[in-house]
Amino acid sequence: MSPDSMPPELQTLHELALEVGLELQGTLPTQSLDPEVMQRLKRWLAEGRAGEMEYLHKVEEVGANLEQWKAWARGAALFVLPYHREAGTFRGGGRVARYALGRDYHNVLGKRLERLGKRLRAAGLAKSFRATVDAAPVLEREWAIRGGLGWRGKNTLLLHPVHGPWVLLGELVLDFEVPAWSPTPAREATCGSCTRCLDACPTDAFTAAYELDPRKCISYLTIETKGEIPLEWRQRMGEWVFGCDVCQEVCPFGSAEPDRTADWPQLDAFAQLSLEELLHLSEQSFHKLFTGSPLRRPGWAAILRNVCVVLGNLKRGAPALEQALLHPESLVRGHAAWALGEIGERKVLHKVLTKESNPFVRKELELALSQ
Repeated sequence: MSPDSMPPELQTLHELALEVGLELQGTLPTQSLDPEVMQRLKRWLAEGRAGEMEYLHKVEEVGANLEQWKAWARGAALFVLPYHREAGTFRGGGRVARYALGRDYHNVLGKRLERLGKRLRAAGLAKSFRATVDAAPVLEREWAIRGGLGWRGKNTLLLHPVHGPWVLLGELVLDFEVPAWSPTPAREATCGSCTRCLDACPTDAFTAAYELDPRKCISYLTIETKGEIPLEWRQRMGEWVFGCDVCQEVCPFGSAEPDRTADWPQLDAFAQLSLEELLHLSEQSFHKLFTGSPLRRPGWAAILRNVCVVLGNLKRGAPALEQALLHPESLVRGHAAWALGEIGERKVLHKVLTKESNPFVRKELELALSQ
């Protein structure tokens, strides 16, 4: 079914969505997810795979049905924003996930959904609505699959029939009845026997096809982890300062997706700053340079922690790392010590060890020296 032949009650929704820069991908009436979905989630949480992402436990309470979250919910409109673009780094190296090279997608997609909801209200179609973009107790990938937007890839991501894995999901929960509708997919497909994503993962984070242990995922390690990055994963982080795109880059379903940099202009700071210069930034300067960027999510100290690990993996930046041994944040000092150990700068580590009192940093200094 094409948008031209969609049910009449959805025409206004479709037209208003286009006005705010969105294309309606599907609609669903309020319903319950299959019990197997929730059982899988409960097992996943019981195994501790959420790690430090405590907010995911809220999904277990209200995620089975949108009415459990919002009692007035009667349906949902489903959307995607494609974001494929060329890979990006800081000046001279240090990779950043492609979705994070420009403005925060939570703001971009979220504001469009908000505008759509207000237009529906002005048109008399909705009294209550809730825009959600990856920041609410909603199993949006499950609803997207239920709504016919794509299928679950072996990398656990939604694979869109047109855009492959390079899509951001958003939903508008509505207080009026909508029929179940989705346009005819451009192509029907599954992953078949392909295991490229599973084989390419730098940290072997996939325990099986369609199963991820986020605690091993570079995106989790660089964004969600609040404290130290476990030693066993630091070298495997490679050049990733924020996030990881490996399982998407190798997916054949995304290989023909066009570059959309024009839709997601890159933040100037990436071309302006080297990793060494980034390591010297004050907290105030960091937040100013990355206003509106996803990189603010982990916080200043966590990003500098990641920079230290990447510099250690690249075997460069010793002067900047030596200065970082005096950083006010122990998280940064400790990872700078590890990086200098990887580079082989032992003299300065000996010197700092005699003055360092923080147990974590001392542990890192001693470990670096023992190697």
